[in-house]
Amino acid sequence: MTKLIIIAWLLFCSHAYATNIFQLNSKSKNTDLTDIQPNHPQWNAGSVYVAGDVVTHNNSLFIAAFWVKGIEPIENQPHWDGWIWVQNTVIEKWQANKVYQGGSLVKHGTDYFLARYWNENNEPAPHSSWQKIKDLFYLTPELPPEHPDDYKTLDGVDQNDNGIRDDYERYVYEKFDSPQLITFSLGAASTLQLVIDIEQGRIPNLDAEIGKQIILDIMNINYCVRYLQNSQPDFREPEVLYFNTIERAYANRKSQNKISDYIAWDDDFHYAADKDCKILKVKE
Repeated sequence: MTKLIIIAWLLFCSHAYATNIFQLNSKSKNTDLTDIQPNHPQWNAGSVYVAGDVVTHNNSLFIAAFWVKGIEPIENQPHWDGWIWVQNTVIEKWQANKVYQGGSLVKHGTDYFLARYWNENNEPAPHSSWQKIKDLFYLTPELPPEHPDDYKTLDGVDQNDNGIRDDYERYVYEKFDSPQLITFSLGAASTLQLVIDIEQGRIPNLDAEIGKQIILDIMNINYCVRYLQNSQPDFREPEVLYFNTIERAYANRKSQNKISDYIAWDDDFHYAADKDCKILKVKE
């Protein structure tokens, strides 16, 4: 942990001081990114960005989903790379009767949430169809203590209510020294939790489109793990760490079988999964 703190201190010294969506904390209106700054700064490979920082890159607008450094923003739907591709300068307040597609970004109160999958009338909150935008890497993390129920259920325990299971969060922080590996692993948790949600019937509108995206995201994570292992050979797969009991591993298998029932066989299906891995190459 001492090594982690030293690394973190050095990296936080290079924080970009970009404009940030949390600078506008009014609950009463939508967030117009042009109100923060008409011309947002260009992404810089050597800078550190925290949740809510806004940058431009290749004529597109991006918001940091959590702590990120050196990973190039690209126009894609996954957010576990650390970036959210923003296609509209206005982030609207959540509306109860509106349909949201996976990847939609909304404001709710003074917080911001990313839709994990298609939903309607699901109020943004932890452990729902929404993922809260917040930092996942902390200089001095206050890790939740061990709990007797950590491994008793599929969901485990989330004492700090950040949407990430405590036993997984503790392991990631204690195992890895690299902020990049920590944020990647914690960012992948929301996708892996979808598998648990399916097993427990929390996605009533599960269909081929949602199922295909979940499978592609999981495949992408696994491909990118192998990419990261080229430079970090001791890095373990988030999927193995997340499904860390017999019950969770069995739920993973059952859910992926359930998803496959919705997806017609396609010999070329898996080729769509590895196109985003090179974004995880840390640029110096």
